Amino acid sequence: MRSSLVLVRKHLAHHWARSGLTIAALTLAIFLLCFVVSIVTTLDRAVNESATQRLVVQSAVSLFVNLPLGYQEKIANLPGVDEVTVFQWFGGYYQEDETPFAQFGVDHDRFLDMYAKDMRLVDGPTPAPGETLQDAVERAMAGDRRAAIIGTGLVEEKGWEVGDTVPILPRIFTKQDRSAWDFDIVAVYEPLKSNFDPRQMFFRFDYLKETLEAAGMTDDMGTGVYMVNIEPSADPGAVSASIDALFENGPQRTKTSTEAAFQSFFVAMLGNVPAFMGSIGGAIVFAVLFSVVNTMLMAGRQRRGEAGILKALGFTDGSVARLLLVESMVLCTLGGGLGIALAATSQEGVRAAFSGNLPNYAVDPSTLALAAVVTLVVGVAAGLGPAVGLGRLQPADALRSEG
Repeated sequence: MRSSLVLVRKHLAHHWARSGLTIAALTLAIFLLCFVVSIVTTLDRAVNESATQRLVVQSAVSLFVNLPLGYQEKIANLPGVDEVTVFQWFGGYYQEDETPFAQFGVDHDRFLDMYAKDMRLVDGPTPAPGETLQDAVERAMAGDRRAAIIGTGLVEEKGWEVGDTVPILPRIFTKQDRSAWDFDIVAVYEPLKSNFDPRQMFFRFDYLKETLEAAGMTDDMGTGVYMVNIEPSADPGAVSASIDALFENGPQRTKTSTEAAFQSFFVAMLGNVPAFMGSIGGAIVFAVLFSVVNTMLMAGRQRRGEAGILKALGFTDGSVARLLLVESMVLCTLGGGLGIALAATSQEGVRAAFSGNLPNYAVDPSTLALAAVVTLVVGVAAGLGPAVGLGRLQPADALRSEG
C-alpha cells in the first residue's frame, strides 16, 4: 500500500498542472453544491421555525394596502387573542448606503413581550435595582419617542451602538422638508431563531404617526399588517377565521395566516426554489464527474506502459487497478475536502454578501455530509472504469503499445 501511494504521489506531481486544475474544479464544484443546497435548507428553516401561534393580518387586496388602526382593538377583543401590535414597514436607508435592511414601526409597549421567544436583548440601558434588561429597555422606549432597537447584524455592519442617533432617509414616508428621520438606539437584540433577521430596526410607531399627522401629511394613518400572538390553547385556524369574518364587510377585508404560512408565501414568490436549486446541484455533480472521469481516462492511457512493466515484475491485476483508483480518490479527497472547508468557513462572507436576501444563511452539517458522500462517490465512479481497464490489460499488449 505504501509503495502504491508513492507511485500515486509521483504521478500526480509529474502531471502537476492537470492535477491542480482537477483539484481546483472539484473544490469549486463541491463548494457550489454546498451553496445551492444551503440556500434551500436556509429557506426551509425560516419557514419551519416561524411561529404557528402568531398570526399575520394583512389586507385581502394586497400587502401594499394599509389596514385601519381601529382594527387593532377589535382584534384584541376576540377570543383566543393574547396581544396585538402594528407592524409598519418603513422602507428607508442609511445615508448613501442603500444596502437594504428592514425597519418596522411597532407598539413599543407590547413588542418585546410578543417577541420574547424570537430574540433576546444583549445590550441596553443599565437596569435599576430590581429591574431586568427588558424592563430598562421598555422604560427607555417609553421616555423617548425616537427610540429604536436594532439587531446584532446592524451593529456589525454599520458600527452602530446603544446611544447613537441614526438618521434614516425615507423612501415612503417623506417629510415636507425631505429631511432624514432620526432614531435613538436604546437596545440591541440577538435572534433566537433562524427566521428572525439580525439586520432589523424596530421603532415606535407612534413617532411615525404623530409626526406625519402634525405636518398634515396624513388624515387616516393605517398599518401594513398586524402581528397577533394567540393564547397557547387557541386554535390558529379558528382565530384566523374569526378575524377575517369580523372584517368581511370592510371597510378593508383582511387575510389572516400563521407566521409560518406567511413566510412560505414569500418563499413561493421566488418560484419553485427547491426544484431549481436541485437541478443546479445535479448539474454540478454530473459536470464534476465528467471532469474527473476525463482526467482518469487520460491517466489510464498514460500509464499503460507503466502497468505493463509492473505486471511483468509480478504486480497483480488488482494491485495495478488499485493504483488508478487510489489516484482518483486522492484527487477527489483533496478537491472535495477543500470545497467542504471553503463552504464551512465562508458562511459569514455569504451572509454579508447576500444580507438582504439570505441574512440567516448557514451550511448544515447534513449538507457537509452530503458533499462528502458525493466526493467519495465521484472518486470511485471516476476511477473505477479506467482502473478495471488497466487491470485487465495484458503486459505484452501494454508494452507493445508503448513501443
